[in-house]
Amino acid sequence: MFKENMFSSKKVFSRIILFFISLVISTVAFIKFFYNILPVYFGNMESLDKNILAFVIILLTLYILLKMTFRVHNKWDGYILFFLYVFVLVLGLLRPDGAIELESFVNLNPMQLVYDLQENSVSWLILFINFVMFMPMYFLMMFIPFLNTFFKRLIFFEILILILEGMQAILQVGMFDIADIMLYNAGFFVGVAIVTIIKKFYK
Repeated sequence: MFKENMFSSKKVFSRIILFFISLVISTVAFIKFFYNILPVYFGNMESLDKNILAFVIILLTLYILLKMTFRVHNKWDGYILFFLYVFVLVLGLLRPDGAIELESFVNLNPMQLVYDLQENSVSWLILFINFVMFMPMYFLMMFIPFLNTFFKRLIFFEILILILEGMQAILQVGMFDIADIMLYNAGFFVGVAIVTIIKKFYK
């Protein structure tokens, strides 16, 4: 009983230390990096409420990842991490943006991306974000019990991105873009490769 209490106390102490570490790193990262890049993805980040929300999400994400790294997490941390991730995706992809003026809300031509990159330098940053933002998906789905095989995770992923892209067109906050879907898939499979390599390394 004494050993169990000691182990529990060490866990609590470790979580407190990790939280303060997360707080420091999140503050520095937000000021130095995220504060400048988030407006590109979310828009209107000058709002204080939005900045606070973004900081809290970054802090919680880092804290949970550190707890997982040092094996002091609980079974709910994976769910919370996955929820935060999907929440950010929805905020980013389905946010209202009055600056968007499109003749069509559907693009089935993947080569349109090439034209955009040639005409607009900002498109390179958007391309990078669209590629990177789905890389964590496969890792996070590993914490969801019913997504226990690669095939189930792939089907869930494809359905999710089709819904998100479709909702952009329906809500007229963006475009159902086949090029984006290709980028999302590229990012997803890079994430699969990274997870596979890390699992082999640990074995």
